[in-house]
Amino acid sequence: MHWIAIEEHGWVMAERVVAVAYAESAPVKRLLNYIAPTGVLILTGGRKRESVLLLDSGQVVVTALSVQRIGRLLREARYGE
Repeated sequence: MHWIAIEEHGWVMAERVVAVAYAESAPVKRLLNYIAPTGVLILTGGRKRESVLLLDSGQVVVTALSVQRIGRLLREARYGE
């Protein structure tokens, strides 16, 4: 079990992340409008949203980290790089 830190705002289990996407893309915006508020966890700390993590549980995590940074964190957590 590996966890990634979303700065000081929270932690996400790396194995639960199915996809990472840009928060401002049209499909992600539609998804955020469609999904129930109870399925969205916002970990931006008041900053502009940059990326969205889709979890295997159907929940969505909104972060202020870039997609590239999330990718690096996931690689480090999963493979120790």
